[in-house]
Amino acid sequence: MTQNQTVEDWLKAVSSRQPTPGGGSVAAHIGANATALFAMVARFSRNPPFGPTFADALDQHTARFLALGADDAAGYQQLKKNLKQAKTQTINQADLDASYIAAADAPMRIYELTALVARQLIAVYPNTNPNLASDTQMAALLLEATFASALLNIRINLTYCQSPALTTAIETRIQAHRQTRQTLQALAPAEPEPR
Repeated sequence: MTQNQTVEDWLKAVSSRQPTPGGGSVAAHIGANATALFAMVARFSRNPPFGPTFADALDQHTARFLALGADDAAGYQQLKKNLKQAKTQTINQADLDASYIAAADAPMRIYELTALVARQLIAVYPNTNPNLASDTQMAALLLEATFASALLNIRINLTYCQSPALTTAIETRIQAHRQTRQTLQALAPAEPEPR
């Protein structure tokens, strides 16, 4: 979604018969919505660490998610171009592998940003405003959806990459956030109970 694009225009673009914006961009937008909702909860919560600095940092993360959505679309378009080129001329496997890893880069950064925001939410979760319990749990659920959606987009590209060294490096980055994701899932069960 561009800065001047309405939500309606964004949804029309997603639903169009074009490959981008697609799943990676949608994952980024889910993360942006989760983080914006978390920022709202933070603004209604009191005592440290809440305050303008905390909420403003979340606003920056929201903007970063949106930028990553655009990066994902650009990465996919470049991969598509490289795959089309491979149909008409010889391209070595190392170049194709690099293309798949490049296409996985934005979803990986979405995953890592999700982990950062999730750690912030986990740290303050018990101290958020209890009047916004549903908003807080929804932010957690949306962050989990962002993790899952970004991971789908990472793994689809890794499936086609034939370099174990490249895929292992990405898998190591994913595993670095395993505990954060598991902790978040405990906060955001599929059918949450009231706090």
